[in-house]
Amino acid sequence: MPRQYPYGMSFKILTVLVFYICAIAMMAYVSHDDLVATENKIGILEFAYGIHNVVLEARRYEKNYFLYGQKEALTENKRMLGEALELDHRMVDTGENLAVSPKLKELEREVRLYLQHIDELLAGDPGGQNNPHIADKIRQQGKVISEISEEIVDFEKNQIHLMISLLRGQLISWSTLAIFIGILLTILIIYFIFKPLSVIKKATVDIAQGKFRSIEVIHTRDEIQQMMEAFNIMVCELERRQDQLIQAEKLSSLGTLTAGVAHQLNNPLNNISTSCQIAIDEFDGGDTPFLKKMLGNIDQETLRARDVVKSLLEFSRAQEFCLREMQLSEVVHKAVLLAKSQVPPNISIKIDIPENLVFHIDVQRMQEVFINLIINAAQAINRQGEISITATMDFPAKEVVIEVHDSGAGISEELQARIFDPFFTTKAEGQGTGLGLSVVYGIIQKHQGTITVQSTLGRGTSFFIRLPFPGQEKHT
Repeated sequence: MPRQYPYGMSFKILTVLVFYICAIAMMAYVSHDDLVATENKIGILEFAYGIHNVVLEARRYEKNYFLYGQKEALTENKRMLGEALELDHRMVDTGENLAVSPKLKELEREVRLYLQHIDELLAGDPGGQNNPHIADKIRQQGKVISEISEEIVDFEKNQIHLMISLLRGQLISWSTLAIFIGILLTILIIYFIFKPLSVIKKATVDIAQGKFRSIEVIHTRDEIQQMMEAFNIMVCELERRQDQLIQAEKLSSLGTLTAGVAHQLNNPLNNISTSCQIAIDEFDGGDTPFLKKMLGNIDQETLRARDVVKSLLEFSRAQEFCLREMQLSEVVHKAVLLAKSQVPPNISIKIDIPENLVFHIDVQRMQEVFINLIINAAQAINRQGEISITATMDFPAKEVVIEVHDSGAGISEELQARIFDPFFTTKAEGQGTGLGLSVVYGIIQKHQGTITVQSTLGRGTSFFIRLPFPGQEKHT
């Protein structure tokens, strides 16, 4: 049973999303504050421009007064400077901690001094012709307030540029952080979700091909780990069920083979009975060489019957998958001995396997492979024909290649694609389970080998089994 974990995948995903949303919200909050501050700065800059423009306009009236002696010009000058002071006060009121506040106070002080000089001028000499000293003071003071107003504008412009630079830097920083978090989340999702899913997908494809292998569990401590652990449990159960399926098919084959084995045993038993009867009849005659010959026949037929029974018992015995060194030719000959009763007499079986071809196989299961293939081949031949079993070495691939060929009717391309599927059969209902070739496929996969089929309608069928060399591990 897969372990349970307190913090599942949904909790982790929710945590990541909350973290990401909080990070975005923090970025938005900081950026919003900076934008508001920049907006306020633009408003202050507008005040600064307004003060500067008003000061310049007031000085224009000042010049008109000194050029044309118009008293109205000084009145308008004083009105304009009053507007400048009002704008100065409003600018100060926009913020308590304005960096430009000292300059604004200085501007107010100088403007009031300027207005004081204007009042002195008007009180002493309305025409301004006999007070050159006061006129110079007014011009000098006007120049001072113009410079201060310009400095205020320049200062606020510089402040705006600094804030824009700050916003640009923050934008780059936040964008970099967002990209980094996005990449990190992508990596985490790939590692903790897509990687395990790809491992499970590959293992599922392997299972479809008959390769029952457990997967390495990634310790994510969530539903992904539970799924991988459950998958391994499923693989073990499928492997166990496959072994049960193989055993069930073997028992089915035993039922088919038993009648033929009984027939095979009947011949040596008849020979034994006949030889015994002749030996009894000739016992009193004292023909010792003849009696020895009869006893030899009895011994030979007894060994023949023993081999048939022994092969049947070995085939029927359930055992764990076990590889041991064995001659391939011996395994094939035992399989032919058991399956021969299912092969009509008009079908010949030819075996061409080198005697020195020895490698590690599960003898019992490989016998089942050849029995199934021989019986299938015999059923594919309508009348007279031949079944051949050959083995060669593929040295470049480090494999043994076994071919089981029949001269039957052949298999269409459509059926070749499904021939190893469980319960698929082309035989009439009740004449086959459709498990034979599926079991063969599973046994070959357990030997780390492959089995393929090549067939042409009207020209027969060949099954090719490729198994690794002795002592060589085949990587799949």
